[in-house]
Amino acid sequence: KSKKMGLCASGDVSLGTDAERERDRQLQKELNRQNQSQEEIHKLLLLGAGQSGKSTLFKQMISLYGDGFSESERESYRPIIFGNVISSMQTLVEQADVYAQDDQKFAVDGKLKDDKDAVDNARSDDQLDEKLAGAIKRLWEDTAIQNTFDKRSDFQLNESAAYYFDQVLALSHPEYVPSEEDLLRSRSRTTGVIENNFTIDGNRFQMYDVGGQRSERKKWIHCFENVSCVLFVAAISAYNQRLFEDNSTNRLVEALELFEEVANSRWFQRTSVVLFLNKRDIFQEKIKKFPITVCPPLAGFNGN
Repeated sequence: KSKKMGLCASGDVSLGTDAERERDRQLQKELNRQNQSQEEIHKLLLLGAGQSGKSTLFKQMISLYGDGFSESERESYRPIIFGNVISSMQTLVEQADVYAQDDQKFAVDGKLKDDKDAVDNARSDDQLDEKLAGAIKRLWEDTAIQNTFDKRSDFQLNESAAYYFDQVLALSHPEYVPSEEDLLRSRSRTTGVIENNFTIDGNRFQMYDVGGQRSERKKWIHCFENVSCVLFVAAISAYNQRLFEDNSTNRLVEALELFEEVANSRWFQRTSVVLFLNKRDIFQEKIKKFPITVCPPLAGFNGN
């Protein structure tokens, strides 16, 4: 009996019918095709410290090489932009009051008290209506707020604040739809991992954007498998700014340490690492006022 059972378990029966064998061949063929397709996709991982501009670069790639942003997608950025505008002016007003304790050039005009109150009482998730926009516009034109803005490297302020303040009345229009420029300049903290696919000259790319804050970096591990290239983004304009996380560590120092960690990581021993120096336009304006030697690693720099 055991011999018969062995015969039953082998031979033609185990191979199945012609239809089953054909189905197996087709299944294996499809699996091979999928594996080959995956191998043809170039996986790009965007890394860098917080506020280095990774997410802006990510959105630019979508705009240039992906599907772009539909009107409904651009409309979805309205609350983010409104929040950026409101919180930025709140920060300026708060800092102006702090500086005014020692220097009256930071004292906001008393005639703008109602406008200050309107901004102070606003929530970052409020609608930017015409009344609130008018208050922000008048405050933005105040000399004390401008003086405070000039010291923005000493505190945390959205780098697109001036861009939005200059058009704040247009932003408050009921039918306002953010342009791609408005969208690219918006700031929202990236949490987790965001993926997008695009094609350049017939080459398929898969790009991943991950949060740069310290609390987010532990999530990067999930993106490391089979990465073709790491694009490490560093904001060269951040040489005189401090981290959002602890408000004491120089941002460029953090970027240098993180780059060294990434470049020497065992996960990237066979992966190309590209250093992308970002925010050159801001750097070119800032260097006219603040010497690069204020950055600890560059304190001894004597070039030009």
